[in-house]
Amino acid sequence: MITKRTTHLIAAALTWLVTAGAVVTTGLATAQPKGGFESAPVLAGTELAPSALLKGPLHTVAEPVTLDGYFGRFVIESKFGKFSIVGVNMLAVRVNELRAIEALQNVQQGQAFQDALLKSASAPVQFVQSAVTDPVKTVENVGQGLGSVLGRIGYLAMSGAQSVADAAADQSSAPKQSKPATAAGGEPAPSSFTGDPFGYNKARREWAKKLNIDPYTTNPVLRPLLDKAAAASFAGSFAVDTALGAVSMPVNLAVEMDTSVRDDVWNQPAVDLAKQNEAKLLGLGVSGRTTRDFLRNSWFTPSLQTALVGALTGLPNVQGMESVIQVAAQMQGETRVRFLVESVRMLGRYHQKDGRLTKLAMSNLVPVGIASDGTLVAAAAIDYAYWDKTAAEFAQRKELSGNRRVLLVAGAASNRAKQEFAKAGLTLRSGLRP
Repeated sequence: MITKRTTHLIAAALTWLVTAGAVVTTGLATAQPKGGFESAPVLAGTELAPSALLKGPLHTVAEPVTLDGYFGRFVIESKFGKFSIVGVNMLAVRVNELRAIEALQNVQQGQAFQDALLKSASAPVQFVQSAVTDPVKTVENVGQGLGSVLGRIGYLAMSGAQSVADAAADQSSAPKQSKPATAAGGEPAPSSFTGDPFGYNKARREWAKKLNIDPYTTNPVLRPLLDKAAAASFAGSFAVDTALGAVSMPVNLAVEMDTSVRDDVWNQPAVDLAKQNEAKLLGLGVSGRTTRDFLRNSWFTPSLQTALVGALTGLPNVQGMESVIQVAAQMQGETRVRFLVESVRMLGRYHQKDGRLTKLAMSNLVPVGIASDGTLVAAAAIDYAYWDKTAAEFAQRKELSGNRRVLLVAGAASNRAKQEFAKAGLTLRSGLRP
């Protein structure tokens, strides 16, 4: 029999449950970021890159700039065509290369060069004509959907066919580059530069040195011009010094090149660079198989390969190099490759100036250092950090747990991102790109 007292007790219990549920719900709501997450902002170019990269005598960058996976998507408009690329790092490379394109085009209009090129036609070299036929044409366009380097996917891929090739190649100590497919997001695969079947690699490097550019550039306009220049010099006896005596040279090489890397790339054939990089990685404790897998990944051109190895050698006596090279061996896309190189360099600067690192590890594509005092230091060479779902999930990763945590960001960061990372126990340091 249900009495009035029982009814009152049931009602009180239900009221308590509802109230408790409301408290729990309220607690969960307040645990979430107020106002939800930030959307990818559209920014003025000056918020992402130096003004010199946004406008110059040969180019302008379209405004405003959208973000793609924490990287700026820049459209460079020039008389050589439009370049749609991703990342401040890539922007600096392409802008620097514009004057090299102009210089080579000027040189190649001369009769002496044309005569040398005609002479070289008898050599076993197939030439590629310049991609520019329409000045307003987009000659380089990295597609949408790069994905987030802070996310869990990251475009690491090793196909079954490539794994079979790796197993066969592992029988030899000589690393051979595999031919990569186009990366997710539409980034075109670079050519393999292993070996020198036509013998003009040296001439190509000499031209690159005079032009202060990367001889292994993926620029679709510059590469064919550099190919023809190398052939005219190698097979047509066209003098590099004489040709470039009266033209203006670019000021800076690509941002991933320090003096040591630059000199190695200019002065050594690709095959010698590979041997040198292999020896250095083995000396850092990376296994032979992992090293060879890395050297066979053609997304790491000889220049980028040497740059990453150089960045790791800047972290002496630090354990965990194997984890970085394991990820690098499977990485797809030039944007992500450059991200990894620059991120490791950021850890190197922290190691030199802020606190000695003792160990390296990888959180998907993000390199992480452990300092001698226990501080966990994650380095992300992104252009702009903002607080979205991916950033929130990144802040809570188990492999990033620790009492003291620092997140290094190459570019800028929103105030919201700084606040939310701080709440999650991560001190965000932004604006660290030299």
